[in-house]
This record gives sequence, C-alpha cells and structure tokens, in this order.
Amino acid sequence: MTTATATRRAIGYCRVSTAEQAGERHSSLPEQDQRIQAYCTDHGFAHVGAFTDVASGRRDDRAGYNRMVKHALDGHADVVVVRWLDRFGRNPREILRRVWQLQEAGVEVVATDEDLQQEIVLLVKAWSAGQESRRNAERVMTTMLAAAKKGVHFGRAPYGFKRVVLPTGMVTFDHDPEEVAAIREMARLVTQENLGYKAVADRLSASGFPARSRRGWASEVVRKVLSSPTLVGRMVYGQVPKKGNIGSEVVTIEGYFEAVLTPAEWDAVQQRLAIRRETTPRGRAALSPYLLSGIAQCGHCGAGLIGSMSSRKNRDGTVYHHCAYICANGRRGRALCSDVKYHSAAKLERVILQHLAQYDDPERVRELLAEAEASQAASGVDELQRVEQRLAAIDVDFHRNLDLLKRGILDEEDFARANGDRKTERKALETRLAELRAQVNTGRAREAAVTALPARVRGFLDDVEHLEVRKAKALLQTILQAAHVYRDGRIELEFRAA
Repeated sequence: MTTATATRRAIGYCRVSTAEQAGERHSSLPEQDQRIQAYCTDHGFAHVGAFTDVASGRRDDRAGYNRMVKHALDGHADVVVVRWLDRFGRNPREILRRVWQLQEAGVEVVATDEDLQQEIVLLVKAWSAGQESRRNAERVMTTMLAAAKKGVHFGRAPYGFKRVVLPTGMVTFDHDPEEVAAIREMARLVTQENLGYKAVADRLSASGFPARSRRGWASEVVRKVLSSPTLVGRMVYGQVPKKGNIGSEVVTIEGYFEAVLTPAEWDAVQQRLAIRRETTPRGRAALSPYLLSGIAQCGHCGAGLIGSMSSRKNRDGTVYHHCAYICANGRRGRALCSDVKYHSAAKLERVILQHLAQYDDPERVRELLAEAEASQAASGVDELQRVEQRLAAIDVDFHRNLDLLKRGILDEEDFARANGDRKTERKALETRLAELRAQVNTGRAREAAVTALPARVRGFLDDVEHLEVRKAKALLQTILQAAHVYRDGRIELEFRAA
C-alpha cells in the first residue's frame, strides 16, 4: 500500500525600498526570487506564485504585500517564503500581527536566510519593551501630576530661587539675591531699552551677572528665564508634553514661589517680547534708527514701511541727507506694490504724532474709535468666517490622517510629515482668529481704551522729545499696533488693547 503526501503550496514575497536600490542587504528582486525558488525546490514545496513591492518597509499599505496576505488567507497557499523577515516591513507590531494572523489560518511563514523563530522572539521582546516603556511613562506621569497637585516641585530650583530644606524635611524656595537682581535687570533692558534676547545676554555678561551655565549667558537662556511663570510666583507642571508623555494635563499653583516681578511688570515684559516677535525678524525694527519702523505699514499692500537714507551734495560742497520711509514691497518692484512714494521721515513722524495727539481726549477717542470700528466691522466678519472655515478644513484633514494612522496605513513618520505644514498653518490661523474675534467684539475694549488710551498718549507725547529713538519706539509700540499710511496722505491708526 502506497501513501501519497500532498505537496505544500508556497508563495514568495520580495521587496526593495526603491527601484534604484538593490535592497538594504544588497539583494535585488530577481536575487530574492531566485533564492526563494531554490528554497522551495530544496524543501519540496510547489512554488505557485510570487508577490513583489518596490516600497519602503515603513509603509503597511504596500499593494503586493496586501495581495500576498489576502492570497494566503483565501486558502491559495500553505507557506509564505521570504528571504528575511524584515521584507515584511519595519514595524514590529505589523510584522507580528501578520505572522500570527497567517499562522492562525494554517499558513506557515518561513525565511530562507535566517532563523525565523529567533527573529520572532527578538521582535516580541522589542515590542514588549516598547509597550512597557510607554506604560511606565504613563505611570510616572500620573504619579508626578498627582504630586504636583499637592505642591511638590520637580527638578532643580528655577533661576532666581534657591532650594531650602526645613528642619521638618519639607522643601521650600527662597530668593537668590544675585539671580533676582539679574532677572530685574533683564526686565528693565527689555521694557525700557527695547533690547532682544541676545542683546540682553551680552549686557548681562558684560555686567557680571551670574549665569548658571558654565558657558555663560546666551539668548536661549534669557528667553527661558523671561518666559518662566515662576517669576510671578506661579508653578506650572505638564505644560509642554513630550513624545511618549501622555500628560497633557496642566497643573498650575498660584503663589507657590515668592514673586520676583509684579503682575504689571510681568505683563509689560511679555507684551514687549510679543511686539518684537510680530515685527521684522531678529528685532531689526527695534534696531532701526527710524521711529516708525515696525509700526508704519503701507495702506495699499500691508507691507512695512522701511527707513531709507540718501545723500546729496549741494553746490557749496555740503552734504544733504534725506531720510524717508518707503513700502518694502514697492521698493522691490511695482509688481508687488504700486506705491513707490518716498515719505519724508521727519514729516511722516510729525504727522502721525499729530494724528495720535487727537486721542488725548476721552470723548474724541470714543468718536474716533467708533468710526474706525464701523469701517472695519464688515471686512472683519468676512475674514473671521474664512479663517474659521479653513480651521475646520484642517481639522477634517487631521482626523482623516489620524484614522489612517490608527488603521496602520500611515506610520508615525508619515503622519508627522503629513501634518507638519498644517500645524504651522493652524498656529498662524489660531493667532489671527483670536485677533479677529477681538476686533469683532470690541465693545469692552473700546470702553477700556476710552479710559486708558488718553493717559498713555499724553504720557508718550510728553516724553517723546526727551527719549532716544529705541526707547521712544518701545513706548509707541505699546500704544500702536500699526499706522497705515496711504499715498494720498491718509493715516489710519490701529491701537493695541489697553
């Protein structure tokens, strides 16, 4: 009696990352296929099909890969043969899921050039370690948030403070006099002298103020110190979640530290830094010797008016210097802006200061602001709707990509790439949305301006003649958001909120 043994059906799967690439292990598609066919012959398998992909192993939506899996699960193969298991992909979770899925369906997965069982054990360990790391991160974050809510501060003492251990074992924080003096000097340099981070760092180094880092003061160090809410006594924990950190909850405790700056001083510093960020890059507007740099804007295209100086020699040999403002776009070419008029610097500054002087009377302020709001209301509402619609579209796009990520069609790198530009656009739109909403709902802001603006204007006009340009500009920027200048001489002032 003769017993017949059924020949097992085998299909091969081959992959390279790009058409030009031979593969990470220098194995082209034909070489992989030849190796798989030889393996089938040596082991008595019937080679019944082959599937290939030219795609990154990070992608789980490979056409050949998905056809191979479906072909096997539909009962058309008993064995899947690959040269190395990493041909299945680069995602351990996806590889394990597919291998186990095929095994449960009675389909064996084998590799021609490596010990598959050992590879699977390594993948399981890598996957388990990743899962455990995430779970540990979650547990640590949960514990730290709970402790923060009870007033426990983590890490070293913030700049300006020193850690003090009480006899009871409790930890508190006292002012460090030298560091507090440095903070107050930073605030003065920013608010009164209109300096940026680097200039402040250079001044602190030159004056001998202590820096915690052995490398001394740097712009990034100044930025971190001045942006820390500890300066007004506030402890904030969990504000900046990191990758793998699920703690999006923010714990805030007011009065945890003894404040270094008053709320008014803190607000003044943050406003000054915000003004520098919204003007020309790297603080060039603040460095400009022109009073209206960073404030005056072309009423036709919205670009900033930049200072320009030309020199002419008179017949008697004396040199005449002419200082003027010109639209940045118009200076580059009429295609960008047709307004290429040079506005005399002295005349334009005088006209704008005279225009500003109208706002030193509360009743006049109320009338002028009402007129300006009436003309801006219609366009503001239209733009608000457009911004809201665009944000809604970005949300839809984000959730579509998030669904593809959850389904394994996109990996984390593809997801980050797809949403990188959208993230930048969203940030800009959200900033603009807040501005438009503030403009549309101006009732309270107008009443506050009626009370506060006249005093601020009078104070500025009284001091402007005695201040150097940098300091005068710093004060003017706290009053004016922009001064829109038109070719026909019209001036429209845009005020900051009080």
